[in-house]
Amino acid sequence: MFKKFVKGSIIALFTIVLLLPQASIAKNEEVPVKKITEMLYPSVLVDLGRGTGSGTIIFSDERTHESWKEEKTWTLVLTNYHVIQNAITIEEVFDPKRGKNVQKETRRPVHVRLWDYNDFSTAVGTTGRVARIIAWDKDRDLALLRLDDKERKIKHVAKLWPENVGGPYLFQTVWAIGSGMSNPPYPTQGLLSGISGKDRKGRALYLSSSPIIFGNSGGSLWAFSKKRDRYEMIGVPSMAGAYGWGTIIPHIAWSRPISEIRSFLRENDFGFVLGDKDVPKKDPDKKKEKDKKKEKDKKK
Repeated sequence: MFKKFVKGSIIALFTIVLLLPQASIAKNEEVPVKKITEMLYPSVLVDLGRGTGSGTIIFSDERTHESWKEEKTWTLVLTNYHVIQNAITIEEVFDPKRGKNVQKETRRPVHVRLWDYNDFSTAVGTTGRVARIIAWDKDRDLALLRLDDKERKIKHVAKLWPENVGGPYLFQTVWAIGSGMSNPPYPTQGLLSGISGKDRKGRALYLSSSPIIFGNSGGSLWAFSKKRDRYEMIGVPSMAGAYGWGTIIPHIAWSRPISEIRSFLRENDFGFVLGDKDVPKKDPDKKKEKDKKKEKDKKK
């Protein structure tokens, strides 16, 4: 009887010891699991060979319109245009059918590196994916990539700050995340310091006191919503502060705001990322017919 009691006690004690690390992690407030999974995990490295930048996964699922069924999973990465601009070539070539020079655009594939982690946030390497540039806007300095991998969905995807709910607001705590200097993504914290900034072309910008450095471009700016109890992406860090003849001020950052992100997605038929109704797949033959008709109308 005594032996059975001792044996049972040892087994029970051994089980408790095994469960202690997991229980302590779950209860330990020092492990910011929500911040890590919602803000850090969607962050990726965009690698062009000669240079790198950052990106954020904003969608990874099948599209809802039936015309896209054969396309399977769409995993979309949002980044800056200037991060991937060297993968885009626009040249003037002669078109014998039209009898004149036309602009031809070529988009090279880019590599997206998904970070692998141990113990929640210790980066231990990357998993590479080939991606295609499917939309870009030079003025907004935004670009959208699609991973070639159509079989596997990515679990952790950024949630975008929704429309018609107000905010974000000045003095909100914000976090900038990106792979500065090609390092694993790291967060910096600050305040949303300005919401009515403009670039040289009059495009809207956010100003924040969360520091960024080279390589953070294309990453993500976040704020926490108490109502929705989650961290939401509010912008794309595009450039560090500067004055005079290009003197960098790394402790402030300019970001493309969520309003510009929404407009960019909708203008390129990716509004479904925002919850809009999906659009049908365009018929390439019909597009050719429309282009021919336009050419004829111009000649008239």
